[in-house]
Amino acid sequence: MYGYVEFMGRLKTQCGNCTEWMLRSDVAALPGAFKLTTLVPSLTILQSLLPVRLMCLWLDALTALVLGLLRGQDLLLVTDDHSQILLDVGWVVSVAGASYTHVILTSQHSLLHTSRPTHHTQGSFLTAILLFHHHPTAFLLLLADNKHWNPSYLVLFCLDQHLNTTTVLNQPVVQRSRFILLFQPTVQAGHTHLLAYTSRPVHHDKSGCSFTKTPLGVWSHDRFHSRQALFPPRFHDFGGQVLKLSVVCTNDQPFLYAAKNGSCTGGNSDAAHIIAKKLNFQVAYIDLEEVVWGSKQNGTWDGMFGELMYKGKDLVINSQDITADTISDFDWTYPYWENSYGIILEVPRPLPQWRNILYPFSSLTWGLVFGTTMVISSALALLIQRLHHVSDPIGITLQVAAVLLGQAMDHRKVRIWWVRVWLLSWWLVVDILAVVYTGNLMAVLTIPAYPSRIQTLQDLAQSHFISCMLDFGLFLPEALKSSSNPTLATLGKKMFLDPSFDRLDPTGFLLEQVQRGTHALIISYDYLIFIQRKKQLTRSTYIMDDKLYRTYFSWFLRRNTPYTTILSDHLTRLVETGILAKIFDTHVGRLIGEESQVRGDGVLNLGHLQGAFIVLALGLFAASLTLMLEHLV
Repeated sequence: MYGYVEFMGRLKTQCGNCTEWMLRSDVAALPGAFKLTTLVPSLTILQSLLPVRLMCLWLDALTALVLGLLRGQDLLLVTDDHSQILLDVGWVVSVAGASYTHVILTSQHSLLHTSRPTHHTQGSFLTAILLFHHHPTAFLLLLADNKHWNPSYLVLFCLDQHLNTTTVLNQPVVQRSRFILLFQPTVQAGHTHLLAYTSRPVHHDKSGCSFTKTPLGVWSHDRFHSRQALFPPRFHDFGGQVLKLSVVCTNDQPFLYAAKNGSCTGGNSDAAHIIAKKLNFQVAYIDLEEVVWGSKQNGTWDGMFGELMYKGKDLVINSQDITADTISDFDWTYPYWENSYGIILEVPRPLPQWRNILYPFSSLTWGLVFGTTMVISSALALLIQRLHHVSDPIGITLQVAAVLLGQAMDHRKVRIWWVRVWLLSWWLVVDILAVVYTGNLMAVLTIPAYPSRIQTLQDLAQSHFISCMLDFGLFLPEALKSSSNPTLATLGKKMFLDPSFDRLDPTGFLLEQVQRGTHALIISYDYLIFIQRKKQLTRSTYIMDDKLYRTYFSWFLRRNTPYTTILSDHLTRLVETGILAKIFDTHVGRLIGEESQVRGDGVLNLGHLQGAFIVLALGLFAASLTLMLEHLV
């Protein structure tokens, strides 16, 4: 077995006279890549298939890549029948084995018909090397059916100088890779060279022809000394290409919404334009006539995702959730926004205002206050009567209890010291109770008292409220119905979906039902906050503490789009710098404007104080009844 240095040294010294080297009788002493006696019946046939000089160039490039420039990557080598005969790639793999985590050598047929883990066919740590002597059209068309085929680095070794490799590069399955390198031999001025190419299909010359096959130069160790030199960026500049965006400019503030002039604007639109300017592409908004977010029904996508998968759109930038279905069928950027589904309900009706005088204390507190007052005043009166023979214990009881209502008590009439100590402690407690009651009473009179609100999903499921959503194709209603959680399943079964919402005011009808106290609207939490403030419903509605389905928003592209990572990196940069959050805040402020609501008018009216007048009326009635009884007796 030969190491790379030993092999290359021998190759350089021998290839100066390749014909003489190949005609040596000591064929067994040559590297395994030249097992001519076992691979071909005669040297003449071999030389007719692949010139010796060209074979040396191929082995030089292949070993330089496998044993040097591609170290640290997982390696997948795929050969056709002829390349297997012409080059013993297995020898290169055996030498490279110790330098790679995974090295797989396979044939085209085996790759198509053998099930492999996804990390053997896709990923940023995988380099796939395809060696072919004949046009691989049939193989590539079959490979395109494998949606998991997407190595980030793809190297194409064409062993035939006459083969039209532009058609190879035009294959969609080839264009999936983020980086592409093509080697093809050529003869110039009688000398055989190995040319390197990449592919930049988004670039066009002045005549409009695409740079599908872009030359990088003649292969040499000096020119291609690093991985960056081998794999230059393909999408650092889109050359002014137009990306078609499938969007819904309704019901998605502040991410996307219709401006006054009818154009589509919003935070995501601004982000797309910033990235477009950086990467030199244009965006064209194709607004769906029907407001359908997009879901998978019976294996078929509709809405924006249907446009993306079946109708040639390039990008979806609405506030779309990452779900198992979207991950399976589309490319997606790194999440740019965390979100969840919020639930908005009507604020419960205020409690009756005539009970305001009771609200400062709970029922238990009132019971303790009155109970303590009765015990303290009665016990003191009884003790005084028994120990000091006081003739009016009822009067003493009333005087002690009256302190609770702010009535003064003449301490000069109390000349017994133990009674004074007793009363001192009682007055201190009463003073504290009076301050607390007065403070709470002021709050209750100015801020209405409400019954307890529903704040948990379990309470909502057990209540009379009907959960409702807009029916524009979200996954959530079906997910709730099929949930194994009883609470979520109950919410799903009670769900009302509004299919005929107004495009200009999509939540109008459902919010009316919320304000009637019959429905609970479920919608994206950020949008819920926005619409609550926009429609000035912050006093009449509230958003529950519990939320549904914590989720993340991403942009989505067609599966195996080669520039997904490029867009994702730029979008993530906007998130990390805080620019995207600032953009969203700007749009929210522009949409809502100045907050026009006032929490209260600051005036106490009769409704606030009716409790006191009711107590007065009851007191007068009791006094009148007592008067009548006294006269009757």
